[in-house]
Amino acid sequence: MNSIIIDLKQIISGEVSNKESELEAVSQDFGNIVKKQPQVVIRPQNSSDIAAAIKYAAKQGLTISSRAAGHSLSGQSLNQGGILLDMRSLNQIDEFEPNELWFQADPGVTWKQVVDTALTHGVIPPVLTNNFEVTLGGTLSAAGLGLSSFRYGSQADNCLGLEVVTGTGDIVWCTPEENSELFYHVLCGYGQFGIITKVKNRLRKYRPYTRSYFLCYDDLDQLLHDARRLVSEGKIDGLVSLFSPCLQGISRKENQIKPLIQWFYRMQITIEVDSVHEINDAALLADLKFYRHIHTEDLTFDQFIQPLGQLPHPVNTANTWIDVLLPGRRAKEFIDIALQRLPSFVDFRTVPVGSFCLNSGKHKMPMFPLPDDDLIIGLGMYPTIPKSQVEPVLEQLNLLTDLGLQMGGKRYMATWADFDLPRWRSQFGNYWSTVNDLKRKYDPCGILNPGFFKYEELVETGANRNPTPNPSPQARRGTGI
Repeated sequence: MNSIIIDLKQIISGEVSNKESELEAVSQDFGNIVKKQPQVVIRPQNSSDIAAAIKYAAKQGLTISSRAAGHSLSGQSLNQGGILLDMRSLNQIDEFEPNELWFQADPGVTWKQVVDTALTHGVIPPVLTNNFEVTLGGTLSAAGLGLSSFRYGSQADNCLGLEVVTGTGDIVWCTPEENSELFYHVLCGYGQFGIITKVKNRLRKYRPYTRSYFLCYDDLDQLLHDARRLVSEGKIDGLVSLFSPCLQGISRKENQIKPLIQWFYRMQITIEVDSVHEINDAALLADLKFYRHIHTEDLTFDQFIQPLGQLPHPVNTANTWIDVLLPGRRAKEFIDIALQRLPSFVDFRTVPVGSFCLNSGKHKMPMFPLPDDDLIIGLGMYPTIPKSQVEPVLEQLNLLTDLGLQMGGKRYMATWADFDLPRWRSQFGNYWSTVNDLKRKYDPCGILNPGFFKYEELVETGANRNPTPNPSPQARRGTGI
């Protein structure tokens, strides 16, 4: 260990530490389920530090992982016994061009830094998640979804360029036109093919005001029907639904106690406007089949985009959250089953449950597999539970994952995911062999962010395959992604 520290301090301009307190501080992520502790933490000053660390790790047979806010749930940002790169040290916005609608920044920059800068110029990133304290490199490695993803795709779909350090220590600038194969696989690639060291991202202009409608449904079919219509018509700027259980009594049939639950569904739709006085409410809400119009809220744009307060997570709890991406035609079937099962393994009264929509034509990242349908319905279930209950809850969530995959769905891998090889093959379909080939190409020693993806064993024919760098959305759906 002492020799590793001495070696790294000679080649790294940033900080190198093996203090127990600092190793412990990066040994868990937001999920609080997986624990891994590295031997060394590096806080790099630049991409050259990262390249030097990767070359050293390959030579010494050490694994190396990148981490910033640590908001993963399945240990994606952790490392066991190797080198962990703390990317929070790379946190500067280099260029901001509101007239040309782009900015360039370090991967450890938070989206809050970007938003605070952008609002003063009348622009905004096209997609924002509900947590601004996460970093550019973190969400671009996962995809990054928000209320407007049905219009603009994921955050990764709005990336214009990346500087990447590959598993061989090469520093590469890549865009959709230059080194495109690497560009399209580092995005949403969870650090498997390279580590992001610089980001160039799109901005858009926004209108100054928003109006949001809170609509209550007591029929899931009607909610999904209206969601499909609103997304396809393109008349709204934001959409999300939250599910609320109402306990109607207890059934004691056949000596089995079972809660009788009526679920209600609240859909929030939002439009951006120059003036709230120009809105025709009746025309916008005409023919929607909601049960009741609960509330209408007018906010300035900068008020609207601010995240709601984060829920507190008590000590000794775990965040066993999952998002399942479903083909629109099978969404109701899956959601009905999931809501029926939920009370059997968690306190359904305290678990946030909701849905969101994606338009498959807006997504072009092959490492973000989508179901074969134009409309994608995302179902999110977000239990925060005592750590003593983790195993039985994860067992049930894994069963729901398998059911979703069987129905042609996919998983959003930023949330909890416990995938073996069969699940990975199902997740990527025919594209899975390409994923394996690219891993061997860009990380031949297999040292980058290990332990999350479960790859096939190396076979002689693997190097002879010809990966497709950027399949069209139509081609991706045709091959199972």
